[in-house]
Amino acid sequence: MSKKPSNAPSPGASKKQRQQHIRELARQERERHEKRERRVRWAWQGGIGLVILAVVAIVVVVIVTSMKPATAAAGPKNMISDGILFTSEGGQPTPVETPAMEEGASPTPTDYSQYSDAANVVVYLDYMCPYCGQFEQANGEMLNQLTASGDITLEIHPIAFLNNLSQGTEYSTRSANAMAAVANYQPEAFLDANTALFANQPAENSEGLTDDEIWSTLQSAGVTDENVKKAMDNEEFSKWVGEVTDRAMDENLPYLDEPAPLSGTPTVIINGALYEGSITDTGALAQAIQQAASGTGSDSGGDAPATEEPSTEK
Repeated sequence: MSKKPSNAPSPGASKKQRQQHIRELARQERERHEKRERRVRWAWQGGIGLVILAVVAIVVVVIVTSMKPATAAAGPKNMISDGILFTSEGGQPTPVETPAMEEGASPTPTDYSQYSDAANVVVYLDYMCPYCGQFEQANGEMLNQLTASGDITLEIHPIAFLNNLSQGTEYSTRSANAMAAVANYQPEAFLDANTALFANQPAENSEGLTDDEIWSTLQSAGVTDENVKKAMDNEEFSKWVGEVTDRAMDENLPYLDEPAPLSGTPTVIINGALYEGSITDTGALAQAIQQAASGTGSDSGGDAPATEEPSTEK
């Protein structure tokens, strides 16, 4: 049996007493309703506040993360300068061994003061660049011979700024990654591999060589280490190649007496001076090297090289 509320009117209560009782019940019900609404409102506002705080926290994390400098990729062995250096040993061009650039580190430019008996030649190239192919065809053999004889040191920097000219296959990056792998695993084969890639150079605006075709080309040049193929398959040095390219295009090249970033390929630097002679005139380049070695300057008096402007797509 239910219990009658303590404030309920007695059975003999008057009409007025009953009306007062109804009003009191209504007042109590309004109070309960208002309290319930306040609790709901507070809970809702509190929930919105938590959501806002969560959103703010996420935004802060994103901003802070984006402000952190990206960790530089580890590089291949024998390319701590972002390029591979060759000197003469036993009458042969011989790569100078260096440790790999560690992740997060910066490249170490070659100290050419220890090679003052030779003219120091630095070449920046892209394996998709037709002018680089013309330069290699005209001068590659001569540069290798001068390196072997000790008349010059030769430092080669593969970069990749012509990816937009290979129909989305990023041939410049793939070929530079392959050559970085050669430098890392079989550096003594680098110069022959360099010559072979240019001898089989694809046309601009083509898809370029496939990875299997690049590997076959390297094998024809004497590359036998299967780790090179694995590095190609795993894109082991692709991120490093991208960063090398950014450094060359965005920062001053370390070997120029008059600091400037890369403006085209091939870029050839002889004893700190930009070579501005013909890229296809072997005699002009030889004369510039001879003048640099004798300390009379490297101006060949030839036409300016036909270089390609760097693409905005990397």
